Amino acid sequence: MIVYHGSIVKFDRFTQTTTIPQLPNDIDTIGFWFVSEIKAAKPFAVGTETVIEKSKTEFWDDGEPKVVQYDKSVYGFIYRVFIDEPNLKEYESYESFMRERDPYCDYFAAKKGNLTWKDQATLLNKEEANDKFRKQLLKQRYDGFTVRNTQLQSDSADLFCLFSQEALLIADVIAVDDV
Repeated sequence: MIVYHGSIVKFDRFTQTTTIPQLPNDIDTIGFWFVSEIKAAKPFAVGTETVIEKSKTEFWDDGEPKVVQYDKSVYGFIYRVFIDEPNLKEYESYESFMRERDPYCDYFAAKKGNLTWKDQATLLNKEEANDKFRKQLLKQRYDGFTVRNTQLQSDSADLFCLFSQEALLIADVIAVDDV
């Protein structure tokens, strides 16, 4: 199976320290995330980085350049990744995936009652919730999961999450400008 991963960082293999894209609802630390369409990976390969440097136009009274800070656009890479037939749990929708993850989550909000991800409450135990959810799927002998037809920014694609980097083989690295 071929999937795609967008990142502003260039790397030659997936590791535990591989930068994970920011995903909604604090799901980013469950595993390594991929999409089924190259176009859907592009937004994850575009971002900003903070640059601090000596100014070329602003100076102190003594003639020394001032130090300025600004955000610079960064255009990264899309990784075409081969995954060799993983055993994936399949969710028909993002909602069904989140509903199964919710029992592991502790939410906080002004509203009382049984809160869920739909309440847009603050998740208090992101790492613990994601770890328990992942372990529950691993006990069922899944290597990860897929969420069908997920709306990501302006595109819709299947979303894949793999728990181990060992099954991931980077087939190609494409500069986001070339997509």
